[in-house]
Amino acid sequence: RALLSKREAAGVRELGSIAMALPKGPAQEHLEKLDSVFGPEYFEHGRLLVTVARDVPGMMKVAHKLQGKLNQNLGAMVEVIFEHVKQELWAKLHEASGNVGLHKGPEVPECQVTQIPEGIRLNPYQRDQLPTLEVLLLWEDSNRATRGQVLYTVSHPECPTVDQVDQIFAEIEPYFAKRWVWVQLRMGPPVKGAFQDDLTGNVADARLPEDDSHVGEGVGVTILALHAYGFAREQAEAAAPHVRHCQPLVFRGISDEAGITRICFLPAEVNKIQVAETERFHGTEVSLPRGEVQPLDYGPTSVEVRLTPKELAAVCVHVFAMPLRMPRANEDGIIDWAAEDRQPVLGAAVAIEQLREGEASIDLVSPDGGETFVAEEGGLPEGCVNIVVRAPGFEAEERAVVLLVGFNEFWVPLHRQQ
Repeated sequence: RALLSKREAAGVRELGSIAMALPKGPAQEHLEKLDSVFGPEYFEHGRLLVTVARDVPGMMKVAHKLQGKLNQNLGAMVEVIFEHVKQELWAKLHEASGNVGLHKGPEVPECQVTQIPEGIRLNPYQRDQLPTLEVLLLWEDSNRATRGQVLYTVSHPECPTVDQVDQIFAEIEPYFAKRWVWVQLRMGPPVKGAFQDDLTGNVADARLPEDDSHVGEGVGVTILALHAYGFAREQAEAAAPHVRHCQPLVFRGISDEAGITRICFLPAEVNKIQVAETERFHGTEVSLPRGEVQPLDYGPTSVEVRLTPKELAAVCVHVFAMPLRMPRANEDGIIDWAAEDRQPVLGAAVAIEQLREGEASIDLVSPDGGETFVAEEGGLPEGCVNIVVRAPGFEAEERAVVLLVGFNEFWVPLHRQQ
């Protein structure tokens, strides 16, 4: 039916209103928090600057234990750098600046333990209270500009203890919840049909020809992370929505020249990698369980996705001038143009017009200066098309043909304009 009934229309509106009123799940809230800090680009490598007041009793033990946990769990992604400060020196500087009125200037780059651009943080000695322990994350964004975010800080006179190191790490770890996945796209062998046995008739000895596995750039890859919204048993007002209303978190990327797509995503227990169907290959979906996602200390997760190519129709169109005297045809009335002398046509152009609505026409290219025209991508999908040939001084020629898998050769003589 072209029109929905009133009841169906009301159901559609109800589903739409439910989708609009869907509460955000914990994973979506976590992702929005990460995007507000890092942006959708995230980062692959960074620096963790741990600032510790070395003259405060017990702080060095806390810092060294925290350093061990950071290196063990995040060492493949960040470099941990120590910065030592002293509460005694902070007190003397503030006393001197208060008595003499000295101005506390910006940080001197040569005196920094690592490069920290101005504006990312206030130097510990310039603050009203010296931090006894602080963890600052530094990374470069997509524009190669250094950015920073304080992940943990506590100021004097407060001092964390060794027993609080696990709690401190628990506050830092959520900032590294996203994982990098490198999806390697490769073209697999085409699907062999029931009537495509080897010419020898021995199916067991049949071998597919060597296929070109290179995919190239510009192919879109999508990762669907199927995060939970909550528990169905919850009866509170903020209970989890029905499963049919839950939507996965979507992460997208584009393949480079090597056919590799780098995507940073927030992994769920179940994740799906999807590649949409194109004219070259069929659509593909691969599952990526949470257990197969590499931990941070192992680096990015590499996944190979084999795409099933579509068998294409190779097209070759020969364009030439119709001779003044027609050559002799065979018994079936067919002229063997390949055996005849053909006069080339200058300035000819050949296009393939798809009969399906909305499909753009495809211009063929000539490798020999205008005598033959072929598809630039090596082939076209099989089906009904129109071959349109135009050349200055000649009448346009249009032919409806059927392209089949394999080699398709057409001979198009053009009539001179009267």
